[in-house]
Amino acid sequence: MSHRSLLTASLLCAGMASLSLVQCGGDDGNDDGTGGKGGGLNLGGNGGVGGLDLDGSAANGGGGGAISPDAACGTSSEEATLVPVNMLVMFDRSGSMNQNNKWPQASNALIAFFQDPATAGLRIALRFFPHDQPAAGCTNQGCNTNACSQLLVPIGAVTKDPAPADTQEAALVSGVQSSAPGNGGGTPMFAALGGAEQWAMAHAAAHPNEKVVVVLVTDGLPNGCDEDINNIAALASAARTSHGVLTYAVGLEGSAENQMDTIAVAGGTNKGIFIGSSANAQAELLAALKAIQGSQVSCEFQMPAPKDGSTLDPKKVNVNYTPGGGSTQTLGQVGGAADCANGGWYYDNPTSPSKITLCPSTCSTVQADKAAKMEILLGCATQLQPPPS
Repeated sequence: MSHRSLLTASLLCAGMASLSLVQCGGDDGNDDGTGGKGGGLNLGGNGGVGGLDLDGSAANGGGGGAISPDAACGTSSEEATLVPVNMLVMFDRSGSMNQNNKWPQASNALIAFFQDPATAGLRIALRFFPHDQPAAGCTNQGCNTNACSQLLVPIGAVTKDPAPADTQEAALVSGVQSSAPGNGGGTPMFAALGGAEQWAMAHAAAHPNEKVVVVLVTDGLPNGCDEDINNIAALASAARTSHGVLTYAVGLEGSAENQMDTIAVAGGTNKGIFIGSSANAQAELLAALKAIQGSQVSCEFQMPAPKDGSTLDPKKVNVNYTPGGGSTQTLGQVGGAADCANGGWYYDNPTSPSKITLCPSTCSTVQADKAAKMEILLGCATQLQPPPS
C-alpha cells in the first residue's frame, strides 16, 4: 500500500492538521500571499462542491481583498489543530455472520477502511460482540456491559504511514484477522451498545474538545440480554444528550431496517444504514464507513488564543485560503451554519468562540485542493461574507 498522502502546508485529517496562525498588528491589507505546497489529502466531509470562487472574486471571498500577514500582521505564529474525531466500531461476530459469505465481505471492508489513505488522522477503536476478548462477559449469556466497554483495540490515530510503521493500523487489521464468527447465533445488542456508549461517554468526558462517535454493525435482531429495541436505542439517546456522542447503526443481511433507524434516530444520526442482502456488501459497507467518517471529519478548527496572552477579539479574526499556485483569498465570515449559501466560515459561539468551522461548500473546495495553504490571522478587522445576490 502506498504512503498516505499529507497536506504539509496546512491540513491533516481529523485532529492531526496544522494551520499557520499569524497574529496581526494592523488594519486590513490587500496584498496577495503565495501558493501553498505539499501532497494531497482528502479530509472527508459531505458538503456540496462549489461556493468558493478560486479567482478570489468578491462573490465568494470576504469582499475586502486578501489580508496579507506580511503587510498587515507581525511574524508571530503557532499551530492550530482540527477537532479530533474518535470512532469506536462495535462489530457483530455472531454465528449468523458465517452465512452467505457475510464475514469475509464484512471483515474485508473493515480492513480496507483501516488501510484507506483517507483515514489518516482518524482515531479508531475496535470491539467485537459477542466475544470474551479482551474481557469475558460480552455475550448473550453474560450480558456484561462493563466487559463490552473493554476494547479489543484501544483508541488511536492511524497515520500517514502504512503498517507496520502505522502501529494503529497494524493493530486494527490484526484484530480483524484474528477474529472469526462464533458458533452461536446470539446477538447481545443491549450489552454491546451499552458497553460502547459507556466507553464513549467516558472518553468524551475526559476529552471535551473532541468528537466521539459509535458505529454499531450487526446482521441480526437483538437476541439475549434486553431485547427491547426501544431500551437499546435509549442507550444511544442517553450518550447523545449527556455527552454529545453520536451513534450510527449499520445493518447487514439479517438485521431489521426499522431497528437500525430507531437506534440511529436516538443516537442523533437521523437514519440507519441498511445494506441487507447484496453481492456488493463489501463495497457497500466500506462506502458506509467512509460516509460516516466524512460526515464527522469536517473543516472544524480549535479557536487559537493570542500568543501574547491578550484577550481574543472575535471581531478581529480572519481566515486566509491560498489555493495551490493561486492567490490568497480571505474567506468571509457568516453568522452561522444557516448562512452558508455563499460559503465562508463561522464561529460556534459568536461572542466567545472556541471553534472555527468552514461552510460545507468552502470545506469541500479546500479539501479538493491538494496544495492548499490556510492561515488564521488575529488582530485584523474580520471580513464578512457578502450575502447571496
